[in-house]
Amino acid sequence: MAQRSGDPARVREKILKQAIEEFSRIGLEGARVDRIAERSRVSKNMLYYYFKSKEGLFIAALDRTYEQLREQQKDISIRASDPLVAMQQLVQHTFRAFENNPHAIRLMNEENKHRGKYLRKSGQIRYLYTPLVETIQFILERGRSDGIFRASIDARLLYMTLSSLCYHYLSNQYTLEIALGRDLTSEKSRQEWLDHVTNLVLLHCVSDPTAMIATDKKARTAC
Repeated sequence: MAQRSGDPARVREKILKQAIEEFSRIGLEGARVDRIAERSRVSKNMLYYYFKSKEGLFIAALDRTYEQLREQQKDISIRASDPLVAMQQLVQHTFRAFENNPHAIRLMNEENKHRGKYLRKSGQIRYLYTPLVETIQFILERGRSDGIFRASIDARLLYMTLSSLCYHYLSNQYTLEIALGRDLTSEKSRQEWLDHVTNLVLLHCVSDPTAMIATDKKARTAC
């Protein structure tokens, strides 16, 4: 039985939660507004009142998914760390954000299937990611000033690199397991991959690879 609520924000959150589950499970085409409304315990009319259409609901689900990912990357807080530690924290937070949000990976795959059509209509994505790029640029500049990082590292390219490495492992873990004959779902395997990605990113950034050795213990403790 659909229920009314005097708390619009709470109702909206209930609908979004079920929408993210539905869209990530069976995609935009297969998702049903009736089913989302039923599981949210609201009327279909109320769902349309908040989100206007199935497309509007999908866009809102994408927005919320990206918001949750960005919150878990904690990029503003890492600015206080020294550059090597901050870069290591960024990689680890990004990997854990994807790991803790399996719906996000499936929704991103779905939106890429549509060539970013719906995310482009949102207008929120650049607002969410501009602070992240600024933080990476800030860390790189501090590292250069300290004589630790190389010059001319593009912050956007660097994020694309570390994000891709984190994302690919989790989005393709089951097919890679079959192809490589290795368990990729265990915490040990995931930590090995995270360490590997972190080392790759740091090696790309540092002007002197031996600097990584001196700070490795400190960085692990901080993370």
